[in-house]
Amino acid sequence: MKSLLPVKPTLPTPSRLIFILLIIAAFFLPSPYVILSPGNPQNILGSAITISGTKVYPTTGKLSVTSVLVTDPDSYITGFDVLYGWIDKNRVVLPRAQVYPEGESAAESVKIGADEMSGSQINATAAALDHLGYKNEATLVIVEVNKKSNVVGNFVAGDQIISVNNKIYDSSAQIMDYLDQKKPGDLISIKVLRAGKEIISREIKLSARDDGSAFIGINIQSQFDFPFDVKIKLAETGGPSGGLIFALGIVDKLTSQDLVRYRNIAGTGTITTDGRVGPIGGIAEKIIGAKKAGVELFLTPIENCSDIANEEKVASSSDKKVMKIVPVATLNEAISVLKLPAGAKYPSCLDTFQ
Repeated sequence: MKSLLPVKPTLPTPSRLIFILLIIAAFFLPSPYVILSPGNPQNILGSAITISGTKVYPTTGKLSVTSVLVTDPDSYITGFDVLYGWIDKNRVVLPRAQVYPEGESAAESVKIGADEMSGSQINATAAALDHLGYKNEATLVIVEVNKKSNVVGNFVAGDQIISVNNKIYDSSAQIMDYLDQKKPGDLISIKVLRAGKEIISREIKLSARDDGSAFIGINIQSQFDFPFDVKIKLAETGGPSGGLIFALGIVDKLTSQDLVRYRNIAGTGTITTDGRVGPIGGIAEKIIGAKKAGVELFLTPIENCSDIANEEKVASSSDKKVMKIVPVATLNEAISVLKLPAGAKYPSCLDTFQ
């Protein structure tokens, strides 16, 4: 009996050619992904923060905002770019829909980032001055209306929030906390002041985010009449994640005690007007950028600890000169960390998981 030898499957020559061409094309056709990579930390203790109308004290060292470089929604990302992003340990490849809302253009993305940056600077100034004992009353103003929400046709940019469900709030963060108790479809009453004279009250059905949480559909910004002028200007950076560092920089310039003390410090985190530090995206890439810049101390929102716990374990078992990653929940905590004497034990994300 003859033994049967395995037969290798073959494709006709034209089919093989088409198959090869499809593989090659896949490397050059656009793909629905974006690529994240570490940005360079930017020191804000130089000319980035300018304060006039009050006494300003000299500062030392570096206090830097960290960033993540993200390809914009209009970028032509090929299969080759995606493959290279997977191979490069300093890059992250994510589905475009996970970073940008459907249909958002590069111009819209830049505007949103600029609005968020402006809001974070106002919040940082308010939080810093509050820490220093200044009392500033906020005016809550609608700066943008989500076109896909139920707010369209009811409120417009420039309307001043008077109350939500007949309750007066001091900050947009307080309104967000209140909404955490609500569900999509719930009705809430919002009262606004338009053009400084017309009071308008509407009942709005809450919309749903992708994660199932409820939102109104308005971007609210706190506006203040500060006792002196604080300006923050940072090139090519958008989003709200510089809030914590901006607030620290303002406090450092307005107090005689040197918080940075010639060190190379960086960090990230959103901030509310009452000094609460919130989580951000791209924490791993920001840490990579900080390490490359020789940062000694990195401040991170405590809510991001779950994202960097493994890195902390490696750091704790290696060279003691490695960059210290310190979690904070408030501006006051961050200032307390910066005031610790040399050689002191810093809080760690590892403490959160023990």
